[in-house]
Amino acid sequence: MSSSTPPDPVQLHPPDADRRLGFGAVRQRLVGYARTPYGRDRLETLAPSADVALVRGRLERSGQMAELVRSGEPPPLREVDRLEAVLRRVQPKDAAADGADLLQVARVLETGRQVHDYHHRRREAAPALWEIAARIAVLKSLEERIGDTIGDDGRVRDDASPELQRISRELAARQSRLRSSLLSALRDATAKGYATEDQPTIRGGRAVIPVRAEAKRKVEGFVHDVSSTGQTVYIEPASVLDLNNEIREIELERGREVRRILQALSGHVRHHRRDIERTLDAVGHLDALAAVGRLAADLDALVPEVGAGGALRLVRARHPALLLRVREARSLPDAERPPNVPDAIVPLDLELGGGAANTLVITGPNAGGKSVAMKTVGLLALMAAHGLPVPADPGTRLPLVTRLFVDLGDQQSIQDDLSTFTSHLTNVRRMLEAADDRSLCLIDEAGTGTDPAEGGALSEAVLQRLTRRGTLTVATTHIGALKAFAHNADGVENGSMEFDRETLSPTYRFRAGVPGSSYAFEIADRVGIDRPVVRDARDLVGAGKSRLEDLIAEFEERSTQAARELDDARAGRREAERIQKDYEQRLDRLRADADNRRAQALAEAERILAEANATVENTVREIKEAGAERERTQEARAKLDEARARVERRTKKVQRKQKQRAPVSAKPAPPAAAGPISVGDRVRLDDADAIGEVLELNGKEAVLALGALTSRVKLDRLTKVGGPTKQTVRVGAGRRAPGRGRRGEDTGSVAVSTAATRIDLRGARVDEALGRVQRFVDEALVGGVPSVEILHGKGTGALRQAIHDQLAGRPDVAAFAAAPPDQGGDGVTVVELA
Repeated sequence: MSSSTPPDPVQLHPPDADRRLGFGAVRQRLVGYARTPYGRDRLETLAPSADVALVRGRLERSGQMAELVRSGEPPPLREVDRLEAVLRRVQPKDAAADGADLLQVARVLETGRQVHDYHHRRREAAPALWEIAARIAVLKSLEERIGDTIGDDGRVRDDASPELQRISRELAARQSRLRSSLLSALRDATAKGYATEDQPTIRGGRAVIPVRAEAKRKVEGFVHDVSSTGQTVYIEPASVLDLNNEIREIELERGREVRRILQALSGHVRHHRRDIERTLDAVGHLDALAAVGRLAADLDALVPEVGAGGALRLVRARHPALLLRVREARSLPDAERPPNVPDAIVPLDLELGGGAANTLVITGPNAGGKSVAMKTVGLLALMAAHGLPVPADPGTRLPLVTRLFVDLGDQQSIQDDLSTFTSHLTNVRRMLEAADDRSLCLIDEAGTGTDPAEGGALSEAVLQRLTRRGTLTVATTHIGALKAFAHNADGVENGSMEFDRETLSPTYRFRAGVPGSSYAFEIADRVGIDRPVVRDARDLVGAGKSRLEDLIAEFEERSTQAARELDDARAGRREAERIQKDYEQRLDRLRADADNRRAQALAEAERILAEANATVENTVREIKEAGAERERTQEARAKLDEARARVERRTKKVQRKQKQRAPVSAKPAPPAAAGPISVGDRVRLDDADAIGEVLELNGKEAVLALGALTSRVKLDRLTKVGGPTKQTVRVGAGRRAPGRGRRGEDTGSVAVSTAATRIDLRGARVDEALGRVQRFVDEALVGGVPSVEILHGKGTGALRQAIHDQLAGRPDVAAFAAAPPDQGGDGVTVVELA
């Protein structure tokens, strides 16, 4: 966002229209969020624009910054000092800025480098911000040079150069000798009763000792100062005169070296002046955007759709300044909260232009929210033109208007001798002179301030003219004639703020297409105006007018009730759909579990039958060898065949049921593969979906691995669907169901679940319960169960928390949460297995 005047600036009428709409509070908050003076400069001079490309660019950058702020890792911006004066001081050749100034330069360079690196790491997520951050000059060598030379106190470090280090050591040695000599002279003077203090001091840059005035001629040396009382003189002993002179010469030498060092550093700053100025500009730009991001996070704001003209559409919009007041009030103790601040903001849904009416006439009682709704329209349009996200929901669209006309509140001017009505007419005259199809006009209390009939007629004529021009216009009024006008005129629509007729209090909900009643008589009754007075007023208004107000009020009440019932019905339908879907999923799981259990039983039966078959064959062979009767052998074979047929019939029945209950979205069965069946091949049993692996081949039979089970089946019941499965070893992936990959993908076979899906731990101790949960989840993973339920009850919550802590530490648990209220709520934990 540029701080200079943008192309196609928005013209405000009157010039303080932004303040009247409440944008001053928004700008003040923005400026307060900035960390640098350069960011504050940009925000204080930020101007609205009607240039679509410019505003979209601003909004893109603002949106990306808002996401970074919401991520919890905002840019590392911090308070820095202005450098303009420092850069001017180092401009002349051989100039030497002081250490404190150079330290400011280093801190700005450090901040710029950190911001540059921050946005470089996020250049893919926020490319528009990286374009700005890329302009920052990373001058780490200069930054480090200043840091190595200047201490945190702004003084040149003693080790800034080898020469300065030598001089500093020599100076320290001479000063140590000087102090020793001074202390010796002071002890001698004290012993003789001449000294007035026990420590030497400095006067005029020379080291001296304090001596009583009457004894000054008894101490050999030079008097440098006298105390304010005249009772003490400060004498430089003759014994340290030469040493003081030497120290003074060394100090001058040190000063020359320090100046040389500062001149050299200042020369480096002068050399990089343009780079530093470019860095300051980029840091200020990003700081201003970071302030916008913080405001967007505070307001739950989003980047709206914008365009040149077209529809103005607000979806659950909130007045920003009012929203900030509400949130500030919430943060205060109840006793400190300011009065007249609502507990919450009622969102506004509203549409103008783009096929809808261009002009909206909002009616309703006083303090019902008409003006707030109108100001919300204007303020959000103004924020979008500044490139700021707006507090509204997706679907919000704001046209970029070239002119914004605002006629709000009591604008009586004593200085200009203008009444409220005259001031209103002045604003209206400007609208009629300049408003077009890219203008937005906001008129508060249209037609008031003069005779209602004349004021209403004049307002109707003005609204007709603006509507024909295609100007987006919002007007509030109490005049009944304008309600009829809005109902009958093309391009004009009524709107009102909902009012609770029973409590005679506003709800602040906007309703499009419905005129509002003033509720003047009902409110008069409520505040205690004498009933006869109210009755007489109704009579004076006339039966027709009174009846019309009653009809509007009754229509409002019925409309409100219908809207609430519709909302309740929609909520009930959503809940019913959720419950139905949940039960369907549960039923599918139960059916699948039952089918799996049947398949397991049948597979086990086939295995037993195969073993029995082998036993019978062996028996028959033994009978033959022993010469037994042929009839007994045939009888045994017949019983075996009958048992085999019975198992096969049950198998086919289960498979038919599985096909009928298979979800529509299930994966299609793998196609048959070419070639004979070999050991290791993947095969399908009959027409089932289950895929197994061939372990052995024995004549016309095969030993088939189906999940965790094995079975001997005839080859003519198998269909080859693929070759041997490639084996993959996974490290640290936790236990998994047989035949399932890391995320449960099909790896060539289907596990048959034999594990329980629910465990009841109510009444168990915590340590006992945790052990049971460990085994329960392990068995579910081995059995290929996708999810399980743990019934632990509510109680104090200690058992639930211990179980949740254990589940959180398992890598093979994908997720867990409390069951829906109708399925146990907090007393049951549903666990999704990885």
